[in-house]
Amino acid sequence: MSVDARGAAFRVVAVQRLLVHVPGDYVFTVGAPLAAVAAAPGSQSTPGVRGAAILWEGFNPGTRVLAARAVLRRPALGVLPLRIVRRAGAVTLLNRTAASGIALDANANAAPLEAALRSLRADVAAGRDPPRLTALLTSAPQTVQLPAAAPLRVTGTIGARRVDLRLGGGRPMTAAVAARGAIDLTVTPVAVVPEPAPGSSGRQLLAVANGALLSLARVRQYQSFLGNPDPSGSSETTYRYVSASRPAPVAAVVPGDGRGTLATAAWVAAAIVVAGAALVVWARS
Repeated sequence: MSVDARGAAFRVVAVQRLLVHVPGDYVFTVGAPLAAVAAAPGSQSTPGVRGAAILWEGFNPGTRVLAARAVLRRPALGVLPLRIVRRAGAVTLLNRTAASGIALDANANAAPLEAALRSLRADVAAGRDPPRLTALLTSAPQTVQLPAAAPLRVTGTIGARRVDLRLGGGRPMTAAVAARGAIDLTVTPVAVVPEPAPGSSGRQLLAVANGALLSLARVRQYQSFLGNPDPSGSSETTYRYVSASRPAPVAAVVPGDGRGTLATAAWVAAAIVVAGAALVVWARS
């Protein structure tokens, strides 16, 4: 991402690298609001464009590396995870991944939830996909909305000042850095499972579990900025914000086919809804 003197992002270039391991013919697309696309270094094929998507097609003899460098249009600016604001010798960094999710609120059996949270924390620390969690409810559940955000690790430099901090995941969502000069920051979504307070009730543990699962869902969204054509495949995304000069204004023709929006399923959603898929609930009659 290119950012101007105020810290505002104005240009998004995404480099995506796909590994195809299944031999044979392949045809798939990756949705994005494209301005231009070309092969990135190391690619063993050249991408094409189909509507508002990167098109890959060819034959894989065993393992194929597909790498694309895509210049994205303005809609991509609206879903970047970090906002940067520069004022009077300080730079403010804001985690902008906040959304809300639907969950159940009720009294619950505390012991199984404590064990489930320990297991979830171990799975996340080891980089494993967590299994479904279960909870035994002991009162009638109610539907509630809980906040959800992807914690962000921000590293790099602002002028001569080194930056290494986390936004969200139990820490503030904003941070002010007293620094001047060029911005060169790398932002990575990180999975965090909070520790519940000692002596938490079953209801409180249920809220912690639901909040953790919603946050993990948000992290997965930002780890798949351009999406993976294989739903069962893994994805990882790193965002880099670098100071640059805005180009001189020129007359531009914007495509009007309406297909280059963030409605594509592979793109980061503006909000998330979790209703029963993340947490299996057994209600006691």
